[in-house]
Amino acid sequence: MSNQTTTTTTTTTSNENNEEQEVVTTYLDLTGSPHNFIGDGYDLPDTLLDIDLTNDKLVNIKNIEHLINLKKLCLRQNLIEVIEGVDTLAALVELDLYDNRIKKIENIRNLHNLTYLDISFNEIRQIEGLSNVELPKIKELYLANNKISKIENLQTLVTLNNLELGSNRLRQIEGLETLVNIQTLWLGRNKITEIAGVSHLNKLKILALQSNRLTSVGQGLVGLNLLEELYISNNGITDINGLQSLVSLKILDIAANQIKTLVGIDSLPQLEEIWANDNQIDNLDNIEQQITKSIKCLYFERNPVATHTQYRRIFINMFPALKQLDATMVKRV
Repeated sequence: MSNQTTTTTTTTTSNENNEEQEVVTTYLDLTGSPHNFIGDGYDLPDTLLDIDLTNDKLVNIKNIEHLINLKKLCLRQNLIEVIEGVDTLAALVELDLYDNRIKKIENIRNLHNLTYLDISFNEIRQIEGLSNVELPKIKELYLANNKISKIENLQTLVTLNNLELGSNRLRQIEGLETLVNIQTLWLGRNKITEIAGVSHLNKLKILALQSNRLTSVGQGLVGLNLLEELYISNNGITDINGLQSLVSLKILDIAANQIKTLVGIDSLPQLEEIWANDNQIDNLDNIEQQITKSIKCLYFERNPVATHTQYRRIFINMFPALKQLDATMVKRV
């Protein structure tokens, strides 16, 4: 096929008459080359380690059962409706099915080396068909932008350290009781009303809950002593009291809420960035008292305090380590 890209490894053997070269194909890239089925007009040698068939208008997963050495399989942006034909790929480490038409998680068996699975941007309504018996090494699971309404059936995937469930239909945080190794949890763009069900995740470093239906922080973050990044922008939050226990927090995003007063931020000595734009903060004294002097980046535009005629000068003088205010870098004379 005209757009085919392959990577080969050449090994040389000799006999009494001459030398023979054996060409071993390890990588196949047919990105953006529409064809009728996998293997349509090209070879699929069992030496392949990596296949990328992104945006090829493929409708099924077939003809790959013999690829026992395959480590990476990318089938992004196709027309696939059913997960099939992968349970013989025992060496597979990464499986990418992003942006297809898959309605059900099924037939993911015997993938004992799989660490990365992406089934985002599909039509899945229920989390199912996943267990540590079949996926004993899974570390990253991406199910963003589906139609999932409940976090369930993940309890045996204790090796997970990255879970992405953004842009679904979740109303509460649940079903994570056994997933104590999670380090990054993405739950943005759902319908969650309360921060709960995460306080036991004591290895968590990043928590994203932007664009939900939160109105306060509450006590749901207590115990997250290693959390470094918290994203809770674009909610209806009026009260951020409850952040005090996040002693390792470096980035706090509370933009586009209804916050008027900063509370508890003075207990966060590691803070480097605060995104608080598009709120109702109107008290400069409160800001100076709450935010550590070592802060490096602040966003406060479209707050009442930002209408002050000397807004930039006041903030730059207030925070001597500040390097960026809103979208503009700070220049000091």
